[in-house]
Amino acid sequence: MNIKAKKAKVQALSKKSVINVLSQDEIKKKVQVIEQELKASTWRELETKGKFEKNDKLSFISEEMLIVGCDIGSETHYIRAIDTRGRELSKGAFEFSNSSEGFASAKAWVLKLAAKNDKKQIVLGLEPTGHYWFAIAACMVSNGISVVQVNPYAVKQSKEIEDNSQLKDDRKDPKIIANLVKDGNYGMPYLPEDIYADMRSNTIPEPYRASGRPEAEQGSG
Repeated sequence: MNIKAKKAKVQALSKKSVINVLSQDEIKKKVQVIEQELKASTWRELETKGKFEKNDKLSFISEEMLIVGCDIGSETHYIRAIDTRGRELSKGAFEFSNSSEGFASAKAWVLKLAAKNDKKQIVLGLEPTGHYWFAIAACMVSNGISVVQVNPYAVKQSKEIEDNSQLKDDRKDPKIIANLVKDGNYGMPYLPEDIYADMRSNTIPEPYRASGRPEAEQGSG
């Protein structure tokens, strides 16, 4: 390689590095804008205005939405994200703990994905597994992210479509859940608001409020 070619290559690499720095700055700016404009739609808003039928559910999932599927666990959750065409926008599953710190990391992850893919709103789909989904659902709704539920039976029946296997997979299930949401196969959970939320929180033992499981379980391996 001659000196002229080497110089051109160095210039190209330098230019690329500058573009990457600028793109990160742009992503941060987009994240801030998206975070300010996020609006969580709830059961009160949709279900009480009339019957929320299949066509309404399909219309609710708009092109500007990032669709996130979440597999709920007692200690660890997994999420994956797709668009309205079913194309996966995440590189595999994102793992986070069932805690306030974990929820914050999940929120940051979905916001960055939304910014990269020009999405303005976010919807999170999950299976209502025990009581473990309460904390993350309340957290996401309070941060402007809509939360919907899918039927566990529908998830089970959809497993074979993905990879011809009925076996449970924490990293596979989130994508199945996201696709069910995309196709309008979901319901809006009832989450207490205002004074009713305060009344419910006062009836939940303190150890459950932060992470959804007792302190004894948190300390166990």
